[in-house]
Amino acid sequence: MEWSQWLQGGPFLEVSFLLELKEEKKKTIQEIIIKLSRVTNKVEIVDKNVDEIIDFFDRGYPYDEEDPKSSNLHSLRLRLYVYLSRKRKVTLQVEMVSSNTLMVSFWFYGDELDEPEWDQIGVKKEGFVGFVNFLKELYSVYEFKIGGIAIEENVLELFRFSESYPNECYRFENLFPYNFLKEPSHFINIIWREQYKKLSHIPYNYKRLDKEGILIETGSFTT
Repeated sequence: MEWSQWLQGGPFLEVSFLLELKEEKKKTIQEIIIKLSRVTNKVEIVDKNVDEIIDFFDRGYPYDEEDPKSSNLHSLRLRLYVYLSRKRKVTLQVEMVSSNTLMVSFWFYGDELDEPEWDQIGVKKEGFVGFVNFLKELYSVYEFKIGGIAIEENVLELFRFSESYPNECYRFENLFPYNFLKEPSHFINIIWREQYKKLSHIPYNYKRLDKEGILIETGSFTT
């Protein structure tokens, strides 16, 4: 199946998080994919050429093939099925956004109505808790710095920069809690890991998690 036939239409609900790149790119990506099997929600990888996809990420490709000084991009996509209350099509996208930072994003079809002809399940308000639980489960497995749920947005929005990536403004250490606690964002839920900074004042409803996590309700899901 072609990529254009996997997820169609929109909008898309994104569950994304930020990881620090501490080891070589290939090993890190391999570990990200291996850990999918540890997530309580069943995850099936549809693509059969996973090793080739990992090698492509590791090699990278030039942003502009005609410019010898062009930035080298490191990106991959995998087609998945993720079982929440129902079996859902998902695109897993991993992007190297700076020299020490990876963004991992799970794209779900996010419209309220199902699209049976495309085998796409809609998201209704009563089913949204399943995505919150999925974010919490991802945190328990990956122990990321920050993760969140939004419609048509990923965690890079929380840096408050407008530059395209890869860019060193998106370095792991450049994301601070005040970026998302003091200014409105498109995010519905955010998990922050207090290993990186303790939060003394949180102007939203929140719940403490294991492994120094705080689940913060920064918005509401409406359909």
